[in-house]
Amino acid sequence: MAPRRKPGLRLKINKVALTRRVKKRIKFNMEGIGRLLVANLAQAVSTPYPPASRVGEMPHRRTGDLQKSFKWLVKVGAIFVSLRVFTNNVYAARLEFGFIGTDSLGRNINQGPRPYWRPVLAKTPIGTFVAKDP
Repeated sequence: MAPRRKPGLRLKINKVALTRRVKKRIKFNMEGIGRLLVANLAQAVSTPYPPASRVGEMPHRRTGDLQKSFKWLVKVGAIFVSLRVFTNNVYAARLEFGFIGTDSLGRNINQGPRPYWRPVLAKTPIGTFVAKDP
């Protein structure tokens, strides 16, 4: 009597081809997530001024500089794909976290936080975002 073989499936994968395809798909999906996050951040700070925002509210738009400064960047490396969503606006962190102290011009400031990053990240369904194949 021949020994019984266990039921199963053997799958051989060309690691290089798989890696290219998987990285391409991940990059495509991360670009979609970056566009989504930037659009949501821009929407979050689009409430016009006046009136000024209160502490704890999202900041209101005065000039639109913060709204226009949101960017995203996807990097693909040998063993990674990364997404970076950022702003190069000088007062972005001050709005998000608040500021107490003396600024570079010598003014005493007691500004409460007006968070916009954290609420947008909490509301954006990143885990459920899946784009079509590139």
